Amino acid sequence: MAIGGLALICPQETVANGFTGSDFAGWSEMSQDSYIQSSVMMAGVIGSQIKPEIARCIDGWYFRSAAAKEAANDRVRGAITRYADHHPSGVILAVVQQECGTFK
Repeated sequence: MAIGGLALICPQETVANGFTGSDFAGWSEMSQDSYIQSSVMMAGVIGSQIKPEIARCIDGWYFRSAAAKEAANDRVRGAITRYADHHPSGVILAVVQQECGTFK
């Protein structure tokens, strides 16, 4: 629900450059995983600067083990599929915030 809310709040950002979840779905799983990991890592870096508890949460949720990363990638991939008309980065951010709280 939060993902949908985020998409409704910022619809112009989700299609601004034309890249959508539908495009992302056409990538190999390895490329998708790399994109997700880079995005989550950047969220962690930003979190470490403005809200360190978010960075710690991301580290535990995503980076604690290979199994955790695989489960998180699957969850993110599912969310991107559900919101295929939106930019994958916005969907990834929404999932991170569901897991670890808002950056506000």
